[in-house]
Amino acid sequence: MTVYTHRDALSTSVESVIFPDLLLHAGVEFGVLQSNGNCVNIGICRINTTHRTDMAVARQKQRRCPFAEAFLRVNDKGRLMVFFPRAGMMACTERAFFSGPVFPVPVPYYLPEPVLDRLPGLAQNIIPAGLYPIRHSDEGYWIEF
Repeated sequence: MTVYTHRDALSTSVESVIFPDLLLHAGVEFGVLQSNGNCVNIGICRINTTHRTDMAVARQKQRRCPFAEAFLRVNDKGRLMVFFPRAGMMACTERAFFSGPVFPVPVPYYLPEPVLDRLPGLAQNIIPAGLYPIRHSDEGYWIEF
């Protein structure tokens, strides 16, 4: 008998169905970065890449930033595409950041070097401030930045 975990189902579903050409698995912390290291309000505070299976474990425990797993790739126009699987976030994070029609980015977010290095063909190194439409699906949420 084979035992499958929730993580196995998420990885199989996302990698083979949603992103057959998956390039980068990351953790996204939402908000605007403050001087104390915490993130507040809306937007993107951090994008962390890791080789760990469960990125929520990899986060520093003292920070209380809303968090979601994400899959990043570059589309054929050189723009950043991000998929946030519903299974990779808490329900309160989903309600707070993905219940509306747009995802607001109040201040520009400069993509970190590990993200830029692993996403060749990306046309810009920044997510400009703006309102980005959210495409809802049964599996999660798509945003093109």
